[in-house]
Amino acid sequence: MENVLYSVNLAIHVLAAIFCVAAPFYQLRWVTLRGKLGHPIIYPFDRVLENVLSLQPRLCFTFIVTLIITGFAFPLIHYAFHGEWREASNLSLAIFSAKTILAFIGLAVNIHGVWILDPQIQKTFATFSPAEQPPDELLNRFWDLRATRKRLCQFCFGLALTIVIITPILRFYK
Repeated sequence: MENVLYSVNLAIHVLAAIFCVAAPFYQLRWVTLRGKLGHPIIYPFDRVLENVLSLQPRLCFTFIVTLIITGFAFPLIHYAFHGEWREASNLSLAIFSAKTILAFIGLAVNIHGVWILDPQIQKTFATFSPAEQPPDELLNRFWDLRATRKRLCQFCFGLALTIVIITPILRFYK
């Protein structure tokens, strides 16, 4: 039974990690492609892009929370079946701690993006019209907010890649 629980937890953990890395990767691809079209608002395209870019961080929030929960579930599964904590090397404990800290940093950045930055972007975009270009002041604010979101996304992508890269160390050093 322990192996079944461990395997199910591992599958959920790996899927959440894949989605957590894929989300900012594809979000950055969209933003890069949009950047090649220049600064005038292309209302229908930008509306679709905002719908995608607004939803993605909310999904990422779910993936990060899933990663944190399933990450802590690994030692708990062992404890539940053996009545003691699994012995781990200092390197494993350091990697586990680093992954946990990086995941919580990613969660904090994501919370900022979802509940602070995105509402500002959506509020600004809501003032735009499909019929005409917005005033330069509003347009510049919109592009600045989008650039901030892109930088946060790049940071989260780097965090996610770092976590994925250091994770295999936990499988080899006990």
